[in-house]
Amino acid sequence: MREAHRFAMRSCIAGICWSHRLRRPLRRKRRRVETTPVSFAHGIACLPALAVLGFSGVQLPTGLRYITWPPRGQLSWCDTLALKKGSSRPRLHSYNDSSPKMSNRIVIVGFGNIGQAVIPLLQDEFAGRRITAIDCCIDERRVEIATARNIELVEQRVDADNFQGILAPRLSRGDFLLNLAPSVSTCDLLLLAQSKGAIYLDTGIEPWEYHYDQDDYDGTNADTSNYALRERVLALKRGQSASTPTAIVANGANPGYVSALVKQGLLELAQEVGLAELASPAPRTREDWARLAAALDVQVIQISERDTQRAPIERAPREFVNTWSVPGFMTECQQDAELGWGTHEPTLPAGAVRHTAGSRAAIRLSRPGWATTVKSWTPRQGEFEGYVLTHHEAISIADYLTLGPPAAATATYRPTVYYAYRPTDLAVESMSLLREDGGDAPAERLLKDEITEGIDELGVFLLSGRYPALWLGSALSIGRARSLAPYNNATSLQVVSAVVAALRWAEAHPAEGIVEADEIDYTAIVEYGEHFWAPMQRCYTHWKPIEGLSRLAFAAFAATNESAEVVQTTS
Repeated sequence: MREAHRFAMRSCIAGICWSHRLRRPLRRKRRRVETTPVSFAHGIACLPALAVLGFSGVQLPTGLRYITWPPRGQLSWCDTLALKKGSSRPRLHSYNDSSPKMSNRIVIVGFGNIGQAVIPLLQDEFAGRRITAIDCCIDERRVEIATARNIELVEQRVDADNFQGILAPRLSRGDFLLNLAPSVSTCDLLLLAQSKGAIYLDTGIEPWEYHYDQDDYDGTNADTSNYALRERVLALKRGQSASTPTAIVANGANPGYVSALVKQGLLELAQEVGLAELASPAPRTREDWARLAAALDVQVIQISERDTQRAPIERAPREFVNTWSVPGFMTECQQDAELGWGTHEPTLPAGAVRHTAGSRAAIRLSRPGWATTVKSWTPRQGEFEGYVLTHHEAISIADYLTLGPPAAATATYRPTVYYAYRPTDLAVESMSLLREDGGDAPAERLLKDEITEGIDELGVFLLSGRYPALWLGSALSIGRARSLAPYNNATSLQVVSAVVAALRWAEAHPAEGIVEADEIDYTAIVEYGEHFWAPMQRCYTHWKPIEGLSRLAFAAFAATNESAEVVQTTS
């Protein structure tokens, strides 16, 4: 009787506390709390038993020019958005009571920089779930983190031959499968997760192997372009029935969170220039969003990033240094540059590849990202030269904001979209290794604990042919990142906060099938992520790559010499 008494009491308290965890604001500092994963319904069901047993009841930099248009009284021209005094991280959105009962495991493939950085946020947000991390390389750092965080750590390379044997026994309905490793197939892991009833997420669509042959534009190189990888996933999506388990592809900071910022930026720009009626009520469909962007004459959307994080170290001669995954960054640098291609563009760059199948929303250049540079701008850095690295969001945002049939000749509106990235100075130095032929693979160094100062300024830059441009995004410093979550620098925290924001949405919407970031409710993503991305900056500017420019053609932004010539097409 005494044991039954204790069980009923524990079950009731655990169930009620568990329900409360789903609605409480997130703690800024973690306390270790032991909880029992018992549902609220379980706790309530025990109340009659208890009764029977006798129980009752940041400032912008000095010198930035503040422009006075529009008239005073409207939104400030430049504004740094900080958290409101006393604010906390947002509550979880309500659950769909008719959704399948969730399980309690998170399986992570890849326990590198992002895999480690996401752990504190996962354990804060999904405290009842057990975490298993799988990585091909288990070093002292990984073991230390896994031990401190009570994570099961498995040393195993996941490949095309063994992924089912490794992952299938670890997955069941309602589990999370996070693919955070380079060169681990999105399509294969996504389908496996769905077959087990698990929710899937990755931060970029991956093949099992990339190809970088710059002379093979219609063969294997094209097969692993971001355009081709995305089209394969979209083909899977078209073939799926309703109520398939949710699988979110390409959702980190960028691609991912920036898609939500584009929508927020369009609404703010409409308000700023006196076209609030176009944004009220807020658009609900992709066509509505495209019409709003067209009405604002948004011709170019740059995903603009300048990373100024610094460490007092010297780079060894054959060492590649970066603030996030070195293999992932090298892969992006070596792939052909890709960008969403706007309907306002007069000509194609020389050697560009125009696709003849699929969305046709993008083009591929005939040179890698490390050899392609453009002019960009951020509120703190001002004008800078960034590398056009191929990214999923450049294609998906351009596709999402297309009006009319997808064929380039018949679409009536589409902006040009691309990622303009200037990494740390040490990373730029390291990129010189990409120009060298042969030689041993470089040593890798990930900057995290060594960083002493700096900011990762990342946002969306909406450039209109008719109205001022809007830059909207983060100016997260290394100091603030460390104060929010261990195992992070500014770059990784922007990524992992977006990952967790998307997982929260997926848990509340477990049967949406394959989903891109552009299709997720942007308010839910921004609501969670802004705490970690703060201080947020919005800045309106008349900056253009060439003063007085009216048509914002890609050639005007290009720091690499561009000439107009159409030489190739590909399916």
